[in-house]
Amino acid sequence: MCRLLGYVSNEEQTFAEVVGEGFNNFVELSKEHKDGWGISASSASSRDTTLVRDLTLAAESQKFSESANNLKSDGALLHLRLASKGIEVDLSNNHPFVHDEYSFMHNGTIKSISDIEKFVDPRYLSNFTSSTDSERYFYTILTAIDEFGLIEGVRKAVRTISANCEFTSINCMLLSPDHMIAVCEFNEADSSEWTVDSHYELRFSAEEGVIKVASTGWGKDHWSRLPNHSILMIDRRDLTFEVLPL
Repeated sequence: MCRLLGYVSNEEQTFAEVVGEGFNNFVELSKEHKDGWGISASSASSRDTTLVRDLTLAAESQKFSESANNLKSDGALLHLRLASKGIEVDLSNNHPFVHDEYSFMHNGTIKSISDIEKFVDPRYLSNFTSSTDSERYFYTILTAIDEFGLIEGVRKAVRTISANCEFTSINCMLLSPDHMIAVCEFNEADSSEWTVDSHYELRFSAEEGVIKVASTGWGKDHWSRLPNHSILMIDRRDLTFEVLPL
């Protein structure tokens, strides 16, 4: 399905600057993941989020080129979409999704949208802007964060969906002005959406002044693997991080 790329940095940079050599390899994945793209940029200082989305595949999108090379931030998410079966290709369905200071993107399929909605606080139901399982997953996480706090809320939401819903993957990234979280949780028994052996694995790179997290398939297999059933938690204030079990 989709491809994910995110970073947090101690200075404002563009995606092209942060990734450097090999970024075009990621962009080329849009020729397969061709149902649009989105970037959310979250400033740790102003706490503002900028959202840019387009239905043109990224490798052919002038808007993507401008955003990837000119939109500077100290934290951002990038999503290349391959729509799940039965979900419309429409700009409203493009990730990332944004609510207040949080932005979110997901890779995989949760196969029953109605099964997810029952875990969303009713006060959030009117906020839906898409027909996707992913946005409902996002609001399930926000519901749990409201009750349990950030890390335990993410854990609670992921465990709840894992235990109650049929899914291929609920890998995701959640970005706020204070933290970035990457979740690796995929169904190893269901490879129906895989295009490479490590399709749903996530990898991360912690370098001086920047941490990057991404899907596979574009030549970064030397990055550290985030194990399945785990969370990468990054504090944006000092870029400290830890890998925690779900």
